[in-house]
Amino acid sequence: MTFDKTKILQLMNEGLEMEYASYIQYVTQAAITTGPYADGLIARFEEIAGDEAEHAKLLRQRIVALGGKPTTKVGDIQVHKDSMQAVKINLKYERDTVDFYRKMLNLIPHDEVILYEAIEHIVEDSQEHVEELERIVGR
Repeated sequence: MTFDKTKILQLMNEGLEMEYASYIQYVTQAAITTGPYADGLIARFEEIAGDEAEHAKLLRQRIVALGGKPTTKVGDIQVHKDSMQAVKINLKYERDTVDFYRKMLNLIPHDEVILYEAIEHIVEDSQEHVEELERIVGR
């Protein structure tokens, strides 16, 4: 497998935009969440936000290691005053994130171990988020 560094850098910056947006989305949602289950949802949103911040850090490090420049652009952000709608929005986002990074993994040769494992780690965390959010919405 040939390694298209330019394509990977472009995809990693796209992922970085997504991670920035996700972080902002989760911390904002945590701030506005109310209702009978607010404490649990707030804790979960804040925990996932921490994961998203870690993903952004990993991506920035890998982008720089490959000779690229990390973006400062932020992707689309969606928050909702209804907590269950917010969970559904985040669930869709996390599913899309898993698909995005899985496709990226297919472009990275296994001998690019540090990069491959960094992206794989993001996929694992995002898949965990999917499972947790599915439990909340009852799917």
